[in-house]
Amino acid sequence: MYQGLLSMVGKNEILFVGSLLILFCKQISSECRQLTACSCMFSNGQGYDLSPLSNSSLIATDDLTNFTFYYHPCMNIPLGNKSTDCYKGVSLCAVHNNHTFSLGKAEETKIIVEIDNTKPPVFILRNENNSITTIALACCNKLCSTHLYINSINIDKNEYHLILTSSYACKTTQIKGLSTGSILLIYFFILTGIYFIGGTIILKFLRGATGWEMVPNHEFWRNLPSLVKDGVVFTFNCCRLNSYERI
Repeated sequence: MYQGLLSMVGKNEILFVGSLLILFCKQISSECRQLTACSCMFSNGQGYDLSPLSNSSLIATDDLTNFTFYYHPCMNIPLGNKSTDCYKGVSLCAVHNNHTFSLGKAEETKIIVEIDNTKPPVFILRNENNSITTIALACCNKLCSTHLYINSINIDKNEYHLILTSSYACKTTQIKGLSTGSILLIYFFILTGIYFIGGTIILKFLRGATGWEMVPNHEFWRNLPSLVKDGVVFTFNCCRLNSYERI
């Protein structure tokens, strides 16, 4: 009875862990990893990149609220006179009633993408004054020009919502370099090859080893399967004893 119960619990645990792994892999594949202040990339090599707009000065003006926004997606640009925060270099600057203030720097930009990846990402900027600015990207064809629009402004909450329409706001296929994991795997196989091939040559010609003795540390590799088996058996026996003690 106890064995059947433990077997059922084990199967449920396997299903639970498997479900978590599937959800984790799905989340990783849908994540647009931020590369710079104005670009991100999915695991399949596609992504968003506003770097062609690095030297562009995007301006949005609202005569009703008397707001003007200056946006540089990828870098900080000095704006205004020396007495303003924007003169130190910012990515997003606002002017309201002749008052100039910063809304965020390039390094403070966070790129958020919806889970289903059906819409372009949203760029979020925050500053030390707890203001929040969202810049939603709107993809348009290559014939359209780039424009920055004001969607809504909430002065009481320090919230500003802008829309950037551009052909550069569309998803593109980026040149994907090797990831850190791939580089580590390459180094691992290279070092493993040097270890076994180099060790075999040294043992063969310097010590005259033959057969199994040509393998470096052959005693360790010969006993490794049994050591792994003993470790697995010990681990499962400990878990089984703990389960019986709880019962």
